[in-house]
This record gives sequence, C-alpha cells and structure tokens, in this order.
Amino acid sequence: MKDLGEVYCKNTSIKKKVEETKVLKVKSDESYSYISGNKIIAKILDNIDNIDISIIGSSDIFLEIKGKEEPRPLLNLLKVLAVALILFFGSSMAIINFFEDVDMKSSLERLHYIITGRQEKNPMIVTIPFSLGIGLGIYIFFNRVLSFSKRRKQEPGPLELELYIYDKNIEDSILDDLKKSK
Repeated sequence: MKDLGEVYCKNTSIKKKVEETKVLKVKSDESYSYISGNKIIAKILDNIDNIDISIIGSSDIFLEIKGKEEPRPLLNLLKVLAVALILFFGSSMAIINFFEDVDMKSSLERLHYIITGRQEKNPMIVTIPFSLGIGLGIYIFFNRVLSFSKRRKQEPGPLELELYIYDKNIEDSILDDLKKSK
C-alpha cells in the first residue's frame, strides 16, 4: 500500500499494518495495470478489522510497472546529442524557410534603407541583431530567466505544460484501454 499512496492514521501500529498490506501482485515484466479504490479498501479490510477508510482523490490508480534500468551514460549522451542536432537543424530550416517565404532579406534591406538612407545588398548591421534577437527571444520565452516575478519563475513553461498534458493523455488512454479489456 505504501507504494500506491499516503496513509494517514493517528495510531502508528495500524498505519504500519496498512502500509505493509499487499494490494496487487505484479508480474516481473514491464506493463501497465490499474487498481480500483474498492479493491484497495477490500484488501485493507481483509487484513485489519474495525477501521474506517476514506480515499482522497481519484478512486482508480494507474500503475506503470517498470523493470530495473541499467545506467547507460554514453547512450544517454548520444541520445541527447542526436535530439539536440535534430532540433537545431530542424528549427533552423523552419526559420529559414519562413523567412524565405515572406522575403525577409528584402524586408531587412528596406528597413536598412529607411534607417540609414543607403541602399545595401546584405545589411549586416540589421541582419546580425535580428538573428540574435530571434534566438534570445525564444530563450527568454521558454525559460523566463529575466522575469522579476518570483511566482512567474516558479510556473512551468510552455514546453513543460505540453509535456505534462501529453503524459496525462497517454495515461488516461492506457487506463481506459485497461478498463475496457477487464
């Protein structure tokens, strides 16, 4: 029970008994499972008499059963490098294609002409700050480094929220499939 949730009880001996109660026998292979609140209550009442049980939160518990992972630092480093390279080249290609579609080169040349009054084919004085500004803007948006609000710094970023929603949707989908199959 102690692996499934927290147990609150004033009597420490009862609390220990409830925490040590075996609720589900798990196979050694990696898989998904779920257990209902009613089954948890029934297992606890089988072991301990004369107690009241209240489940706080969801009545179903989603279980992801994992095997022991061997640490592989070199493989993890290679994965991170591969993802970083894919993201770097993919995002740079997306930015290049976007700017080519909207003819950003001529826009920057016009902007340079408006500011300086001189016609120039490749105005580095405008292009370099523009390029640095894009990278800096993306960095600040996703990291909130320059925020003066303590609360804002503690909030999850847009990428973290999307990953949370993605994980929650996967868990909900697997839980629904498990319920349908049983």
